Amino acid sequence: MTCGRVCIWTGVSAVLMGTLLLVGCAAADGREMVANGIGHTPEPTEAPVVEEPEAKPTSSLPEGTIPGSDDGGFAPGTAHGSVYVDSMAGTVGGAGSYDLSHPQLDGLGLDHPVNVALRRPTEAMRAEFVAAMSERSGEESGEANGGGSLRGSGKVYLLDDRLVSVVYEFRIEWSGAAGVDDRVDSVLVDLQTGVEVSLGDLFVPGSPWLETIGFFARQDLVARLGEMGLWPDGRGLEPEASNYSVFGLTVAELVVRFDRYQVAPGAAGTPDATVRWASLAGLVDPDGPAGHLADSAG
Repeated sequence: MTCGRVCIWTGVSAVLMGTLLLVGCAAADGREMVANGIGHTPEPTEAPVVEEPEAKPTSSLPEGTIPGSDDGGFAPGTAHGSVYVDSMAGTVGGAGSYDLSHPQLDGLGLDHPVNVALRRPTEAMRAEFVAAMSERSGEESGEANGGGSLRGSGKVYLLDDRLVSVVYEFRIEWSGAAGVDDRVDSVLVDLQTGVEVSLGDLFVPGSPWLETIGFFARQDLVARLGEMGLWPDGRGLEPEASNYSVFGLTVAELVVRFDRYQVAPGAAGTPDATVRWASLAGLVDPDGPAGHLADSAG
């Protein structure tokens, strides 16, 4: 397994410095990552996971510092601070390989709750892939099953003084399989508390936010894919929280991501639909994590 870091300048504020750093900060430089990084490694069958030598990461900041923490605060919705990309790659049983990356907030330790949340999707996806490869290699006709590869990364949609929003895309390809397995996931963390929040946490309790998002999401999907591009029975767009659990936030809009086959045939891949904050006026909790985004849109 190899670990590398590429620095990308975006933002975080004094709020994070004053609140989240109480949990404790540690330098990420040179820290050895635990094998597989998932807390539990499936028992090897014929061949164990082969880890490559770790590449020592480089830091963009002095130990324990966050850019902008001495500025006295930031305007809501603006980007400050820094993010680096942490990567992990390796082979499984000699027949499978993975190459994954995810963003991390610089100035916070690897064990900080925010960074733990930001790498959760990639570590969970890698654990699933390792388990699947172990199962395939343990079957009687394991050699005939061939190998596979897992690729994926996380994209930062928003990083301001209140929120960090990341959407992840993964692709698994199995040798001899007719198609690919595409997955999407997301993480939204409230930087004032360090807690991961769901889409429902952004809206006024009891308001018709699900129905409203579904209405505008369908409009956007029809514009992108055409009326005939969606399932005719409207499946996957019902006003259920599970249908809108993968999402990203930007300053201007809410972006909902859908799994392959959720709202359309497989040819559509993992489509997205955007809903502008202005379309959600009166539904977003003004005192909630996304209140500043709705205010700026109004």
